[in-house]
Amino acid sequence: MKNQYEPIQTEIVKIEELSPINKLFTLRIKNEQTQNAFKFRHGQFFILSVPGFGEAPFGFCSSPTIKETFQVSVDKRGSLTTKLFEFKVGADIGIRGPYGNGFDRKKIKNRNLVLVAGGCGLSPLRTIIQDANLHPENFQNIQIFYGCRNSELLAFKKDYTDWSKNIEINLTVDTPDKKWKNNVGVVTNLLTLEKIKSDSVAILVGPPIMYKFVIQKLVELGLSDEDIYVSLERRMHCGIGICQHCALVGGKYVCTDGPLFSYAEIKDTPEGI
Repeated sequence: MKNQYEPIQTEIVKIEELSPINKLFTLRIKNEQTQNAFKFRHGQFFILSVPGFGEAPFGFCSSPTIKETFQVSVDKRGSLTTKLFEFKVGADIGIRGPYGNGFDRKKIKNRNLVLVAGGCGLSPLRTIIQDANLHPENFQNIQIFYGCRNSELLAFKKDYTDWSKNIEINLTVDTPDKKWKNNVGVVTNLLTLEKIKSDSVAILVGPPIMYKFVIQKLVELGLSDEDIYVSLERRMHCGIGICQHCALVGGKYVCTDGPLFSYAEIKDTPEGI
């Protein structure tokens, strides 16, 4: 019987600095047979481990159609991520997963797609963005609404030019510098009747306070509770439904049933958002 806690050995093949506190790591599974069998879906996550420094959940941030490698965006926050920032190309890292139920593409196919992100929340949405950019014919309209503290912390800036070929990108920051020529203020301010169509599907990833006000705004604009999806990845711990920390009302778990849920599913969960 396979030990579900035994990590898969991966190798760092590329490191890119996205901001002063964020790096993009490209990982390759070392065992060829395991690599060929490894698959993940939009919204799934994995547990990354560094011996002596612990483990933590991270969302995939590259397209599932890329088979040889996958990517993870990491903010420098605690002891594990600080240690990870010291690693160089060629270093080994353990992972477990993929975990979670993932997101059913059928729910967004041929619909207007609205992606709302705050801070580091753009990272897990990047799997959907990359595929939507490659196959815009699968959607009626694609929009990104992304807010951050300042322009220096905006993630994936090098991707914006390519994304903008097929996707409408709306950016805002809380504190602009002298070079910033875009929107200023919270991301909720970007969501207007002129921008958002009532028959859209929205996916939100960001801090809980963002969810509260963005959901309220989207409902006011005519979106149904069933068409608003939020990520509850922050509630995860063990990743495999054993520790009970991510239990929701109705017997569901963020790690095994999510981490993406419709607002209709979690609106009555205490502290769900």
